[in-house]
Amino acid sequence: MSGRETGPRADGRPAGANAPVVPVDLLVNCYERTYRAVLASGFFPAVAAQNRVQFSARIAVVNNVVERADAQRRADRLLEDGEIDDVVFVEDRLDAALERTGLRRRNLGQRPYFVDYGLVMAVTGDSPHVLGWDAEVALEAPADWITPALALLRRRSDVFSAAPRWPARGYDTLDAETIATESPWRMTWGFSDQLWLARRAELASRIYRTFAPATLARTPMHTFSFEARLESYQRTHRRFRAVHEGVRYRHNDLEGVIERLGGPTRTEQARAVVSRVTRKVLYTVKSQHPSLRLP
Repeated sequence: MSGRETGPRADGRPAGANAPVVPVDLLVNCYERTYRAVLASGFFPAVAAQNRVQFSARIAVVNNVVERADAQRRADRLLEDGEIDDVVFVEDRLDAALERTGLRRRNLGQRPYFVDYGLVMAVTGDSPHVLGWDAEVALEAPADWITPALALLRRRSDVFSAAPRWPARGYDTLDAETIATESPWRMTWGFSDQLWLARRAELASRIYRTFAPATLARTPMHTFSFEARLESYQRTHRRFRAVHEGVRYRHNDLEGVIERLGGPTRTEQARAVVSRVTRKVLYTVKSQHPSLRLP
């Protein structure tokens, strides 16, 4: 962290005025395609305004950029203007993150950028909670879902993460995925790296080596991604993701990263075949065990 006082927020409101200050660090991950938008004036204040809270810290997490100096210059302007509190580059923090989480570089697989950014987010900042925010996420309408989510996390140790409702995408699976309800929260076994709130102490620990067949079935070519590893942890330890049924986010849903990078490798193609077979088996078995339950 920069360690300096930020004073009034960049949107002109003093910290704590008109919106609660929450014990949450906002971390936005960006890379070559998205860092210019994230490191533009107004992006971080807009996220705070959407969520109707003031974050304890606002941190840009930068990964895989061609011109690091350009990203640094853009971040420096935001630091000077008080719109962010810190900027970190994944390459600088990865070794420390791996040590904290008990992984080695070889555990990151053929596409380490599906994992490394999340591990760095887990160990970056000082607040007891982390809000992971994808560069291309926005709430459909402003809402403070974070304050009630924090209350839920304090009250229920069986809830690992919380999030707004995901985009409908033609067919909304929330009803099918719901295990239990505590209005307005729906408890599910899934996890998404697009938008999530979780306790830092758990994120920055050795929880990334578990495996659940249902996760394999749901993530055919991203089986060892940050998202998949946390979903597997939730499933194997019977920990819920709480989804706020009344708040929804949107995402641009571009073609998958693997397709944009030239298509799957042979290993990924083989894994996709195993995933499809696993999915068919699990739908046949219809088990309610968290590691086996679909959708």
